[in-house]
Amino acid sequence: MPSKRNIAGHRAIRPRATDARPAEKSADLFTLPTPHTINMDILPEMLGYQLRRAQVTIFSTFLKRLQDENITPGLFGLLILIGANPGLSQTALAQAVGTNRSLMVGMIDRLESSGLIHRRNAPGDIRTHAIYPSRKGQVLIARLKNVVRDHEKNATAALTDGERQTLLRLLCRLNGDG
Repeated sequence: MPSKRNIAGHRAIRPRATDARPAEKSADLFTLPTPHTINMDILPEMLGYQLRRAQVTIFSTFLKRLQDENITPGLFGLLILIGANPGLSQTALAQAVGTNRSLMVGMIDRLESSGLIHRRNAPGDIRTHAIYPSRKGQVLIARLKNVVRDHEKNATAALTDGERQTLLRLLCRLNGDG
């Protein structure tokens, strides 16, 4: 009897009787490991690892909360800066959020195409664009501030107000802001 071959042309391997598993055990094959089921070694002690996990958790709940608005945490941050500082240049915005100007252009384009901001030539330099919130953008900013404050409160519900303030103060210090 010729051996059976798989799609790649390799000889198929037949499971032996000893390889068979009970049906209830086969479900375990599809369970992904979690930090609770695998050895995380030094990762739980690492500030960067814990910050990243917290960021992922907060961002994912942020995106769910604001999914109807089509606003990411990054776009929300830009809207806040533009609303608080109308007339900033794209370069100044990029510096404020710690990104490069070329990445900023795409984000600004997205906000502009949504009708939330508009660009004007900067006074005294026609090569530079000054960014301003539109009326629609101002209304959205005012509404989202309350939604995001509520989101932040829920995201930090495991902390007391004092712990939350301490965490913010320490993170600001690490970021060179305090």
